[in-house]
Amino acid sequence: MSELNLKESIKKLNQIGIALSSETNLVRLLSLVVREARTFTRADAGSLYIRDGDRLCFEVAQNDTLERRGGSDAQAFKPFPVPLTRTSISGFVALTGKVLNIDDVYDLDADESVEFSFNREFDRRNNYRSRSMLAVPMLDHRHENIGVLQLINALDDKGEVVPFAQEVEELVLSLASQAAVAIRNAKLIDDIKKIFAALVEYSASAIDARSPHTAGHSRRVAAMSLLLAEAVSRQTEGRFAQTFFTPEELEELSYAAWLHDIGKIGVREQVLDKAGKLAPDRMALVEARFQRIDLALRLEFQNRILALYRTGEPKPDEVSVLEKEKKARLIELEQDLALITRLNQPGWINDEEAARLREIAAKEFKIEDGRTIRCLDDFELENLSVRKGNLTRTEYEEMQSHVVMTHDIVKKIPFTQELARIPLFAAAHHEMLNGTGYPHRLKADEIPIQARILGVVDIFDALVARDRPYKKAMPVEKALEILWAEVKAGRLDHDLVDLFIREGIGSEETVNMLSRQEERPLAGRNEADR
Repeated sequence: MSELNLKESIKKLNQIGIALSSETNLVRLLSLVVREARTFTRADAGSLYIRDGDRLCFEVAQNDTLERRGGSDAQAFKPFPVPLTRTSISGFVALTGKVLNIDDVYDLDADESVEFSFNREFDRRNNYRSRSMLAVPMLDHRHENIGVLQLINALDDKGEVVPFAQEVEELVLSLASQAAVAIRNAKLIDDIKKIFAALVEYSASAIDARSPHTAGHSRRVAAMSLLLAEAVSRQTEGRFAQTFFTPEELEELSYAAWLHDIGKIGVREQVLDKAGKLAPDRMALVEARFQRIDLALRLEFQNRILALYRTGEPKPDEVSVLEKEKKARLIELEQDLALITRLNQPGWINDEEAARLREIAAKEFKIEDGRTIRCLDDFELENLSVRKGNLTRTEYEEMQSHVVMTHDIVKKIPFTQELARIPLFAAAHHEMLNGTGYPHRLKADEIPIQARILGVVDIFDALVARDRPYKKAMPVEKALEILWAEVKAGRLDHDLVDLFIREGIGSEETVNMLSRQEERPLAGRNEADR
C-alpha cells in the first residue's frame, strides 16, 4: 500500500471511528460496523458475531450480490447462536484472537493442518460462492474479545473477487477494536435503558396496583398509544401525511404513557377506590342509623298507644289512627333509605331528587336515650348530593391534582435530550382542545399531538376497563360513541379518534387481546417493538 493510500486509509479509519462513537443504538451500530468495514475493504459481503458466554451470536449479514438479485435469506435472517469451538472460522478467531486471511475458503477442506473448516450451507442455499475471507477478532479497550468481524470476497477495480491484501489486516483489526469499544458502550447504554425502563414500568404498575380497579391501565394506555402513533406515521394523505414518529419519539411517547398516572401516588386510596358516593362503612353507618330510627319510631308509637290505655279504655279509632300514622312514618322512612341507597350509586341526580335529599337530611328523630339525631349529617348530604359521578368537588380537585403531581415527579427524572418532553406529554393527557381540560386549560395547538393521543386512549381505556369502582365495563360500541360525543363537543381530536377506530385500535378484538395479554416488561422489548 502506497504512503498516500495509507494516509487516506488512516483518515477514513478516523472518520469511521467518529461515526461509530456517535451511534448508541446497538442494532444500527452493528450494521454500521459491517457496512463501514466492507466499504473500507471493498468486500462484497460481511457478517458479525457477538460473543455470549460459550457461544457466538450471528447478528448481522450483508451481501451486495444477493441484494442485487432481489433479496435472500441473508436479508431476512434472524440472529442465531453458534457453538464457540475451534472447528468454525468465527469460533477459531474468537477463541484464539488471531486474524485469519484466507484466499479461498473452499481450499480449507483439503488442508489437514488447520483445525477449522468452512460451512458451505449458506452458499448452497443462496447460490453464492464465498472465496476470499478476512476474519478479525473484536478486541475492546480491556483486550477482551467480544466478537468476530468476518468479511467475504474482496473485489478489485473490475469487480473480480481477489484475496484481501495483507496491508489492510492491521487497519481492519484497528477498526474492529474501535467497533468493539463502541459496541461495549452501546451495550452498556442499552442495559441502562433496560434498567430504567423496568423501573418506569414497575413503578407505574405499582401505582396502578394501589387499586385493583386500575391494575394494568398504564400498560394498556402505553400499548394503544404506540399503536395509534404508528398508525399516524403510516398515513400518506390527509392531515397526518407529513407526520412521522421516529423510534426515539415512539420511545418518548411510551414512557409518557407509562408515567401519565404516576401522580396518583399522592391521591388518597379512599378517593381512588371510591365506588359509591359514600364509602361502604359510611353507608353501613347510615343504614344502622335508620334501623335505630325505625326502632325509635316503633317504640314511640307503642308508648303513645300505652298512654291511651292508661287514661282509660281508648276509642277504637284512636288506636287505629296511631297504627296508620306509625305505618305511614315507617314506610316514609323506608322510602327515604331506598332513595339514599339509590343515589349513593354514581350517576346523575335531578333537582327534585336533590331537594328531597335535603328534606331527608333535615329530618330529626328522638331516640331511646333521649338524644335527637338527623337522618343524614352534613358530610353524608354533601357526598350524596353530587350531581354527576361520585366525587365531591374537593375529591374531584384532589383527583385532578394527579396530573400536576405527575409533572412534578417526572420532571425531576434526568431524561436525555431525546426524552426531554416526557413530563409535558404525561401531564397534558387531560387537556382538551376547547380549553375545558386540566390542569392548565390548554387549547388546540397548545396541546402536542402526543398528549392528544394519550387523551384519546386514556378515556377509551377508562370506559371499557373491567370493574372500575364507579361503573361496570362499558361495551366498546358505547365507548366509541362517547369518544365521538367528545369530538363533537370540541374536546378530542377528530382525526385521531377517526384513525383510532379505522385502524381497529378501538375494537373489541384489541380490548380482549390486551386484557388477556400477560404483562411483558418494557425493558424486555426489542427495538422493533419500540
